[in-house]
Amino acid sequence: MFDWIAIIFFWGPLILFIYHWFIFPLILILLVKFLRKKENQPEFTDFPKITIAIAAWNEELTIAAKLHNCQELDYPPEKIEILVGTDAVTDRTNDIVRSFADKDSRVRLIAVNERLGKSAVINMLAENATGDIILFTDADVLLAPQALRISVGHFRDNKVGLVLPAYRRQNEKGIVAEGLWDKFENKIKELEGKIGAAVGVYGWAMFLRRSLYKPLPPDIINDDYVLGIFVFRQGYKSVYEPKAISWTRVEPPVVEFKRKMRISKGNAQQFFRYSDILSPKYGLVAWIFFSHKYLRWFIPFFLISILLTCAVKVSIPFFRVLLILQLIVYLTTPLVPYVKGKLRKMLIPQYYVWVNLALLAGYWQYFFGKRPKYNWLRTERRID
Repeated sequence: MFDWIAIIFFWGPLILFIYHWFIFPLILILLVKFLRKKENQPEFTDFPKITIAIAAWNEELTIAAKLHNCQELDYPPEKIEILVGTDAVTDRTNDIVRSFADKDSRVRLIAVNERLGKSAVINMLAENATGDIILFTDADVLLAPQALRISVGHFRDNKVGLVLPAYRRQNEKGIVAEGLWDKFENKIKELEGKIGAAVGVYGWAMFLRRSLYKPLPPDIINDDYVLGIFVFRQGYKSVYEPKAISWTRVEPPVVEFKRKMRISKGNAQQFFRYSDILSPKYGLVAWIFFSHKYLRWFIPFFLISILLTCAVKVSIPFFRVLLILQLIVYLTTPLVPYVKGKLRKMLIPQYYVWVNLALLAGYWQYFFGKRPKYNWLRTERRID
C-alpha cells in the first residue's frame, strides 16, 4: 500500500529539490553541448554609443567612485554618456554629480524633487538615453575596464537584446569573496547564456538594447527581472559574459537577509503578474524560468514539507534520522550572522536555511505586511 503522505509531502518536494539543484544543471550542460551553434557574427563598423544609466538615492558614499570608474572604462570616450537619476535625495549625491558634470560633458544629472521610486527613475533615465545600448547599473557597483568593450560585442548578433556581465563580491580588504552560491549562479547563467536564455538578471549591471526598453510599472519591486521578461517577450535573447566583471562589497549577513527579503517580495509579485513567461510559446525560455526561478521560489515550502513529514513519520527510523539532522541544522542557523572567516564554510547548510528564511519573510511581508510606496533599497557602504 502506498504511503501517500510520504509520496506527496516528502518524496515530491525532495525530487523537485534534487531536480532544481542537480538534474536541471546537468540537462543544461547537455543542451549547451548539442544546441549551441558557433556563429560568425559581423564585426562592428563603428562602436555603438552606450548610455550608462545610474539610478541613485542618497548615494554620497559611493557615487564619486562610481563616476570615476565610468570615466576610466576602456571604450571610446565620445561613445559614452553617463546619466545619473535621483529623486528627492537628502544627502550630497546631487552636488557630487554636478561637480563631475561641470568637468565632464558626458555626465548629466536628472533630478526630481519628489519621491517617485526606483522604477520611475529608471524610466526617466531610459527616456533621456541617447545610446544604442543602455547599461543599467547600481551606484555601489564597479566595472572592470574591459567590461563595456567585451559585453557590447554580443550585440553584433541582432537577436541579442540583453547582456549580463559576471558579478563578484569583495571584502573590506578588496579580496574577491565568491561564495558557493555565487559560483553556482554564475555557472548556471553562463550555461543559460550560451543558448540565449540567461534568466538570472541582476540589476547591479545589465546591458539592454535601447529599442527594446518598455516602461516599468511604478510599483514594481524587482525592476531587473521585469526588464528581462520584456526582452524575452519580444523574442530576443539574453546572454552572459563571464569575462566582463562587475563587483561590489560583501554585505553583512543581516543586510543580506534584508536584501533577499526585498527580492522575495518581488518574486511573489512576479509570480502573479508575469507567469505568462511559462507559456509553451516561449519554449526553452519557459522551461528555464520554471527550473531556475520558479522552483527556487518554492524551495522554502519544500523544506517545510520535508521537515513536517519527518516529524509525522518519526516512528520510522529513516525519517527519525533525517528529522534529527534537519533539527541540528535549523537550530544552529542563528549562528550564521556571528560566524566569520573560514568557520563560515562549515555552516553552508545553515546559510542555505538562512537564505530561505529570508525568502519566507519576504513572502510574509508581501502578503500580510505594509507595502512601502517606494521600492528602493540601499546599503550604507563605501566603494573604492
